[in-house]
Amino acid sequence: MEDEECLEYEALAERKRKAALQNHNDCTEGEAKKKKMAMESQDNGDERRRFEAIIFGFGSRKRSRELKKRGRPEGSKKKVCPEIRRMLGDASLHYALGRYEEAISVLHEVIRLEEELPNSYHILGLVHDALGNTAKAMGCYWLAACYKQKDSSLWKLVFPWLIEQGDTTWAMSCLSEAVKADPNDIKLKFHLASLYVELGNYQRAADVYRQMVQLCPENIEALKMGAKLYQKSGQIESSVDILEDYLKGHPTEADFGVIDLLASMLVQMNAYDRALKHIELVDLVYYSGKELPLALKIKAGICHIQLGNTDKAEILLTAIHWENVSDHAESINEIADLFKNRELYSTALKYYHMLEANAGVHNDGCLHLKIAKCSLALKEREKAIIYFYKALQTLEDNIDARLTLASLLLEDAKDEEAISLLTSPMSLENKYVNSDKTHPWWLNIRIKIKLCRIYKAKGMIEGFVDMLLPLVCESSHQEETFNHEEHRPLIIDLCKTLTSLHRYEDAIKIINLILKLGYGKFPVEKEELYFLGAQIPCNTTDPKLWFDGVRFMVQLHPHRLTTWNRYYKLVSRFEKIFSKHGKLLRNVRAKYRDCVPPIIISGHQFTMISHHQDAAREYLEAYKLLPENPLINLCVGTALINLALGVRLQNKHQCVAQGLAFLYNNLRLAENSQEALYNIARAYHHVGLVSLAASYYEKVLATYQKDCIIPGFPDHMEDWKPGHSDLRREAAYNLHLIYKKSGAVDLARQVLRDHCTF
Repeated sequence: MEDEECLEYEALAERKRKAALQNHNDCTEGEAKKKKMAMESQDNGDERRRFEAIIFGFGSRKRSRELKKRGRPEGSKKKVCPEIRRMLGDASLHYALGRYEEAISVLHEVIRLEEELPNSYHILGLVHDALGNTAKAMGCYWLAACYKQKDSSLWKLVFPWLIEQGDTTWAMSCLSEAVKADPNDIKLKFHLASLYVELGNYQRAADVYRQMVQLCPENIEALKMGAKLYQKSGQIESSVDILEDYLKGHPTEADFGVIDLLASMLVQMNAYDRALKHIELVDLVYYSGKELPLALKIKAGICHIQLGNTDKAEILLTAIHWENVSDHAESINEIADLFKNRELYSTALKYYHMLEANAGVHNDGCLHLKIAKCSLALKEREKAIIYFYKALQTLEDNIDARLTLASLLLEDAKDEEAISLLTSPMSLENKYVNSDKTHPWWLNIRIKIKLCRIYKAKGMIEGFVDMLLPLVCESSHQEETFNHEEHRPLIIDLCKTLTSLHRYEDAIKIINLILKLGYGKFPVEKEELYFLGAQIPCNTTDPKLWFDGVRFMVQLHPHRLTTWNRYYKLVSRFEKIFSKHGKLLRNVRAKYRDCVPPIIISGHQFTMISHHQDAAREYLEAYKLLPENPLINLCVGTALINLALGVRLQNKHQCVAQGLAFLYNNLRLAENSQEALYNIARAYHHVGLVSLAASYYEKVLATYQKDCIIPGFPDHMEDWKPGHSDLRREAAYNLHLIYKKSGAVDLARQVLRDHCTF
């Protein structure tokens, strides 16, 4: 039931909406006009109340009046009673005799008795004007005008004062009423149009000027002003229409300014054919037997250039002579630009040089810049350089011109001059420091990048780094620097240069910053950056800076031992287990079951925290995969020896034997190397079998070992001292401890003297 009621309600509401819409559509033009008149009446009522407050003061009127319809009712003609007429005469006499207070008193009484009498307000305005009460006088005039709207003279008294007060809204209303009262007053329309222009309403202003032209077709200035305002409001077609209407109405003689303006409008509209037709018609009708004005020839030439008829254009433009260049400088500049855009550089230069040679043409540097570009296009390098320098004297902030000139100087092997051009002189720095300009040209990123390239090409490494490093680090330039494809190799060169200067932390910070900001989304550069980061020596205070680069290389080459050596050297410097490190090992081991290095590293991590049983388990897992690897046998052996020394192990002797078995296996695989002998001696020493330990220490002392390249670090051998692979000093020291503990002090002293003295 409720659903049915809802549906009925919705249907009824829909019918009401349709009926309301139909009523709205059926509203007659007369009803709309009545609504507009009612709104205007409301506005005028507001204006009246405002000026009544100025004249009489707030609260001085004893009764509040409903706004009445302006004018008298149709068919009636109210007459002024004799008493009111007499009082008005008395007030006029008081005013004439200078008795202003008596006049004001009488007029106030008249207004009280008959408030819609315009003469009373007019005379009261004259009285206040005589007393110097301008605001009250204007208020009176306004009220008088409201009650006598067809008298434009009253409105004319008020609107200049309103404009002077800056009250453009009321001034506009006043002027509109004045124009309604006297629609043929050209001067009033001019003031109205000027006010519209001041308010930025160019279309309304243009409409008013068009009305002025309709009243006075020979008012050329109004015609041109209206056309320009239509153009300014974006209605250029309306501009052309009123100008063409003028020409149609003047078949034998027309104002040249109108003709010239029409041609300009059509050129601006890109209606070149239409413009040429008008110019040809003007030449035939208005200038038959006479020479066409130069301004129109120039516009015809512009049209022909735009249409591709450059030969015809050049014939027309031969009328331009040196003496009339300053009068048509803007048009000549446009012609030259058009020839330049069509790559007719020689022709363009002819007109540019005309402008340059004429003292009456203002040159702000743009002219020299255009000459420089045309000269460069014509392979006239020396001339181009000269004019680029001239242009930069005025256009010092033109980055493109400065960079182009620098490139020309570099091609001529004038490197120092190019650097000087791109480097801020101290005088300029001081000027900008003391001015409001916050972005001088030498701080532009393109200038700095150009300098960086010059420094790099000349091998000026310090200058290259000092210029580019702050640019990369500044947050305001990062996006532009990193995302520009041409800049990426430069940034990689910066990282390499920082590495060559041993500024490793700066290099790795730049790499991490680039990758963090998304530069790594380009696969080639990403791999190169990670590889570069992995190659940088990680010997600074914060090893985490290097982790991402080395991790990437491990993931890229999971079976490369040198990469894992570098990785382990890095993570071994962490004070605590790094979460990313554990995650990486788990991922690699899960993905590559036969990858041994992460298993060994896990064993090392357990050894470092004295979890020898867990370490032995990991090492044995690696042993299953590579049973003949010396390092794995060594790791298993040392883990079992360390495990045997634990207090809770039951079968210690078996564990020691197993550990020694792996160490002897390491000795076999290492071909009785000094290191393998030392490891066995150290194991015997560790478990207390000192006699066996002493014998193996003596074997170490009898074996010579030459220095070996550290795996994974062939390019950093300079960091290792000579003899770094020889273990005889360590073996001698441990052997002397055994001798000393057994009481053979002299023998211990002799071992130290033979092997541990410098």
